[in-house]
Amino acid sequence: MTSLRRTVVISEPHPYRTAGKLGGHHYADLFARHGWRVLLFSATFNRWRLLLPSPGIAQESIDLWRSGGSLVAPEIVNVTLTHLLPERIRNVAGWSGISSRLYSPSPGKLLRRWLGSDRVNLLWLNGNGDGLLRQAIPHDKMLVRIIDNYEGFSAGYSNFHPMMRKTLEAADGVFACSHFVRDLYGGFRRDIEVVPNGVDLDRFSEAGLMEPELLKGIPHPRAVYVGAVAAWFDWDLMLALAKRMPAVHVLVIGPWLRAEPSPAGIPENLHLLGPVPYALVPAVLSHCSVGLVPFLLNDLVKGVSPIKVYEYLAAGIPVVSLRWPELEIEKLPITLASSLDEFVEGVGQALSCSESGRRELKEFAKECSWEKRLRKLLKQVEVDLDEE
Repeated sequence: MTSLRRTVVISEPHPYRTAGKLGGHHYADLFARHGWRVLLFSATFNRWRLLLPSPGIAQESIDLWRSGGSLVAPEIVNVTLTHLLPERIRNVAGWSGISSRLYSPSPGKLLRRWLGSDRVNLLWLNGNGDGLLRQAIPHDKMLVRIIDNYEGFSAGYSNFHPMMRKTLEAADGVFACSHFVRDLYGGFRRDIEVVPNGVDLDRFSEAGLMEPELLKGIPHPRAVYVGAVAAWFDWDLMLALAKRMPAVHVLVIGPWLRAEPSPAGIPENLHLLGPVPYALVPAVLSHCSVGLVPFLLNDLVKGVSPIKVYEYLAAGIPVVSLRWPELEIEKLPITLASSLDEFVEGVGQALSCSESGRRELKEFAKECSWEKRLRKLLKQVEVDLDEE
């Protein structure tokens, strides 16, 4: 097939149909909404791992690779690649010319199948581990959006892949989601601009949403956390919050990526509700009073621009978060706490937030929409989002 419509390849580590929706997914939606054809590349894995009894690869990624891609939304195709070499070898300096031809299926084949072209108008990389795509995918412009402090995920994972400097030097624009991440890469390129994460404003500010079934029977007031429960989640704080404020029902909604606590000792006003479909999250927030961000300050969190904060604000609910420098720099209208006492006090004050105060939070969120973020990114690389 052939098309004169503009095309973009976006490298986003997580598949489109994941439990939560991440920045790359939101930007893919926006490109598609504005008439672009989108090919979303999820994280590449070493093909030989499939021979292992437990390859440690999400089944969805395996299915995407075996199918050669899937239409996951109008004008958005999600694909996953495998590579014949382990990551630590394929990124060795001097091997890139060979390594960029060892993908399966070949990126060129996917471009022709799904976009009807051998070249894309825009290549959008996330900055670490995907530098080979720069050579594998012919493009007119290249944008790099560094989404995390990658070293924060694992002690053996480095922010500085051998190809990172070349990737950033070759980009038409480089952006970081936080000031901390920008500073990490400042030695590679001095003109990195900070563009934080954003919010799907229409979805999260919608009024009159029905209360989801999973909330029925849980009394008000409700303080909610929505997101993964992983190493950065301060479980002790949440447990102590529920015990200190027995009249407040504390909701934890999201997948557990750590050992779940024993039910013994969990107070009745602390509700572990597990993951919910992303489409249901706006309705959940609209029936809660306070949004919580109980993140421990570690190397990963230091570089985070938390999407959930913008989603809470767009829903008009006040936010109480543990303090870390990035939130202070962004000057968000949220309460920052450095201790349990301050966190408890912040939740108490948030519960008394007036209707006019909630409207002000929604007004603030309007300046943080994904569309505003995208237009800022594209302006810097001289690409027009709208059809010419």
